[in-house]
Amino acid sequence: MFLELFENHVYSKSLFYRKRFRNMGENSKIWYPNRAISKKNISIGNNTQILSESRIQCYCQEGWPEPRIEIGDNCYIGYYLSLLAGANIIIDDWVLMASNILITSETHGTDPESDIQYMDQPLKVAPVHIKSGTWIGEKVCIMPGVTIGKKCVIGAGSIVTKSIPDYCIAVGNPARVIKKYNFATKQWEKC
Repeated sequence: MFLELFENHVYSKSLFYRKRFRNMGENSKIWYPNRAISKKNISIGNNTQILSESRIQCYCQEGWPEPRIEIGDNCYIGYYLSLLAGANIIIDDWVLMASNILITSETHGTDPESDIQYMDQPLKVAPVHIKSGTWIGEKVCIMPGVTIGKKCVIGAGSIVTKSIPDYCIAVGNPARVIKKYNFATKQWEKC
């Protein structure tokens, strides 16, 4: 009984979100509670689930094009996701994400000689793209300007500051590629 009531509550919230987002695909669910800001710039594909306590936000900066967040089809995103977009964040189809993940395409300016405090310095922005089939582990941070290739694995706790090629496993702080899939041998091989 409780599960049925909970499912109905989640579903009713998803219908509420569907009307406010730029696009919300069929059979997609956002588990309540969640916080989404600038919904008109957010698109979610079909059959995608975003679990509760997530923050999905576009920051519009004067003089810059409005950023957008696009999440593809068949994605599964765990609890406590933070998507902070100062530039576009694109997540392709079939991306799997654990919990407590930060993906940001913006960061504050860090000019120590400025009279303007860091929190008020203009944002520095660069787009983020996560390609199809990638698996992002628990507590990963993905920083501005990063592209993560197709069918990659990003290990738990990694901080991704540079782009990762297709079919690679990357771990660490900063994340570095430790293995690449070899289609000839059908194995992950050390780099």
